[in-house]
Amino acid sequence: MYKANSLEYQCFLFQKPEGMCDMARGFKLNTVNNVCFLTIPSFEKHRGIAHGFTTRIGGVSPPPFNAMNLGFSRGDDTENVKKNYEIAGDALGMDLSDMVAFRQVHENNIYIATKKDKGIGFSENRSEYDGIITAEENLPIATFHADCVPVFLFDPVRRVVGVVHAGWRGTVKRVVVNAIDKMTSDFGCSPADILAGIGPCIRDCCYEVGNEVIEKARGLTEIDISDCVSVKNNKYHIDIAEINRKLLIHFGLLPENITLCNQCTCCNDEIFWSHRKTNGIRGCMAAIIMLY
Repeated sequence: MYKANSLEYQCFLFQKPEGMCDMARGFKLNTVNNVCFLTIPSFEKHRGIAHGFTTRIGGVSPPPFNAMNLGFSRGDDTENVKKNYEIAGDALGMDLSDMVAFRQVHENNIYIATKKDKGIGFSENRSEYDGIITAEENLPIATFHADCVPVFLFDPVRRVVGVVHAGWRGTVKRVVVNAIDKMTSDFGCSPADILAGIGPCIRDCCYEVGNEVIEKARGLTEIDISDCVSVKNNKYHIDIAEINRKLLIHFGLLPENITLCNQCTCCNDEIFWSHRKTNGIRGCMAAIIMLY
């Protein structure tokens, strides 16, 4: 099991990037019983909400899944993964046996979770959704990540929460926009009230992509992505976290209500799972949120 120590985690500088003064400061690093997870300070100002983005730190899985792997389909022993959920739930203050989660297929479908879905995250016959929204209390919802963008959503006025999995395909299909639309149409949320947190993911420093990805991203004509695309060593790089931030703002969220974590999963693969860095031999992190 990984042990948290201050020297290992001083590299975390969860601060807003230079020149982006309209953004909230970054995520907060927490250590509970040697489990390290990230939270969003703006969410923590409100009562009745628990949330967190897990890291690799604090579980029981052996290499190459060491240590906190929350993915049942990665090749890890099932009992290890179940134990990791128990450990993570204790740290986050949730009963994760009730978790709602689905198979993620890089689409833009959003699911509205209710009490009838309790525990479906552990079913082998899960449906396919890349975003979940709920207004139910004591119902943890989760998406899984290992480079793709995790987006947390919370409306403290209507008491509605959501999580979204946004890889480049989901991003160009506007999955976060669909989530905001569901919150407004199904729950009466106002985008100006919604708080968002964009968690650790592969950033443009490491995310080399082909021309087809850039062309798809340029199809997002409602926003300017010119500063999200760069060329390094004659290869395109793209910042999908920033693209999702711009989409949220364009569709009504206030810039000061969006918290962006400035950490790259590929650069920090000793702490985060990175599909690209490990060539797919990896575990999963989870973005988990619950009202209570």
